[in-house]
Amino acid sequence: MNSIGKLLRVDSQEVIIEKVKEIDQKHFPNPWSYSEWMTLNWGHHYLYIFTLEDEILGFALFSIVTGDNVVHLLKICLCPPYRGTEISKGFWISLLNELKQLGMSSVYLEVESTNLRAIKFYKKNNFEQLRVIKSFYSNGGDALTMNLTLVV
Repeated sequence: MNSIGKLLRVDSQEVIIEKVKEIDQKHFPNPWSYSEWMTLNWGHHYLYIFTLEDEILGFALFSIVTGDNVVHLLKICLCPPYRGTEISKGFWISLLNELKQLGMSSVYLEVESTNLRAIKFYKKNNFEQLRVIKSFYSNGGDALTMNLTLVV
């Protein structure tokens, strides 16, 4: 058995979406509402879950436009006990490998400027800060836009 975990792409399966929404509400700094989750266009949104022994430990949601090789990381969340562990490393490496297999050349994201742990993680993993977007979040918080070039 793989003790690091397994990455799975899922679509709008209600049971999985409910668990993802629960993780989002409990562990994400800016969780989405029910309607935001339910109105996703599954033709352009790719949801990945990371599991270990059938337990969902985290998820990542990307927006991918057909014909483009740049992917937008909308949300990524790993339950707190697994952050900074080999499981988090396995989750991240699995995601990058999946994006490369899809032919993506880069990943961009926005992160709240006060989310220092996430910013440190992204910088450690070779993301470059592109700009600051003032008052990007509904709470008035600024966002850093960051980009990672994928080596295929």
